[in-house]
Amino acid sequence: MVRFTAFYVVTAIFSFSQVLAQKPFLAFLTPDETVWGEGSFIDDFRGSEINPSLWYNYYPWGGVSLDAKTYTDPKLCQQKDGFLVLSVDTVNQRLEFPAWMIDTAKVRALGLNAADGKIPIQRLTSALWSKPTFKYGFFECRCWLPAGQGYWPAFWMYGGKPNEELDFIEAKGERLKSYHVDVHCPNRCDRVRRWGIFDQPFGHWVKVGKLTGKWITVAGLWTPLGVVFYFNDEVVAQHEASFHTEMNLIANFSLAQDNGPFSPGPNRKTTFPQDFTIDYIRAWSIPDACAVSSMETLTKGAYIRCLPEENTRFRFEFSERLLGSNQRAWIEREGKPFIELDLSASSQVLDYTYWNSGNYVLRIKNGEKVSEHPLVNVP
Repeated sequence: MVRFTAFYVVTAIFSFSQVLAQKPFLAFLTPDETVWGEGSFIDDFRGSEINPSLWYNYYPWGGVSLDAKTYTDPKLCQQKDGFLVLSVDTVNQRLEFPAWMIDTAKVRALGLNAADGKIPIQRLTSALWSKPTFKYGFFECRCWLPAGQGYWPAFWMYGGKPNEELDFIEAKGERLKSYHVDVHCPNRCDRVRRWGIFDQPFGHWVKVGKLTGKWITVAGLWTPLGVVFYFNDEVVAQHEASFHTEMNLIANFSLAQDNGPFSPGPNRKTTFPQDFTIDYIRAWSIPDACAVSSMETLTKGAYIRCLPEENTRFRFEFSERLLGSNQRAWIEREGKPFIELDLSASSQVLDYTYWNSGNYVLRIKNGEKVSEHPLVNVP
């Protein structure tokens, strides 16, 4: 595992903003400063339909790959049973597309039979593309990866003019213990030096434990100083370079081609259709990101998540392996201690249905610093 790390982090996250009056927030607690951010993009994929104000369930540029005879079909991007389901499948069809989606010169160069105005398609893939764009923040996705040769699920960001890209995870179905992280940008800002001698691209495979058969969380922290990559809330890579373009947030499920990027492609044992399942995608703005002054080496990171749920419940999640003795979290009512949270547990659920009336505040202590945020006002 690559251990380039950056920040002492305690993260307090609030979702379901419709339940509470205040906005979701994110707290980065470092030894010398606190940087707060508000939740700017929260989707837990509850309900039966993809939120049209947040997402395109396709690539805005069309999604037809003539070389691979692949089409990114909106029908394969679905929201059901509290999850986003991105699928891939194989077909043998001739499909008709709008003229703006098809490069006719490339059709001729490839010798594709399109006399009837239809293009031969052999594979269907899927994608989710954010309508809002972002510049700096913390971006995370909880997902269940499929296993099988040729599968290529990913969670990433892209901004054009210039082409800048942050790849938080590019997984391959046949690689069960590693996944790819990368950055792309002009002017060779994606280059790094190894051992102070070799100049090479930053992109590499991060070795972790088993990737499939369980839920995992991948994330990226993007600041003016660079990008920090997370796997299950632990820092696994860092790249110090500035990216200036506003970017879209994307999750997609593609299929590799033999002798192409991320080769090999599917084989006879690869099963279709197949799903890439996502529990949530969240983005947190960091308006004071420039206040982060350095990318110092970090040996441990910690987080606390607070997830307001339906039916007047809070779910707190802790990285109990990483929290130290100098870190505490508790709830106060009207300025007096009310409940001490058990940071040695993995999670804790509180139901405030019968709490007495008053203002309740969450306080997080990191060393000598104490940060706070309103939880709920019980009438």
